Amino acid sequence: MSKPAAFTQGDISKLLKGAKAAGATVTRVIIDRSGRIVADLGTPADDVPEQNEWDVVFDAQDKRPAKGRH
Repeated sequence: MSKPAAFTQGDISKLLKGAKAAGATVTRVIIDRSGRIVADLGTPADDVPEQNEWDVVFDAQDKRPAKGRH
C-alpha cells in the first residue's frame, strides 16, 4: 500500500494565490521528499541559471546546418 502524499495540489495553489495577493512573483517552487515546500520569490531576471560547458556544445550543434550533422 502506498503512503499518502506529503502535499496536495491545494497546498501549491494556496502558496501561489497567497504570493500573488501579497504582490510577490514566484519564480520557482521546490518540494522535497519530506513534503517541505519552498518558494523562491522575485523577478525572473534575478534567477538566471548558470551556463555550463555543455550548453555551449549543444547551442553550437543547433546552429550547424542539418547536412553536417551525423
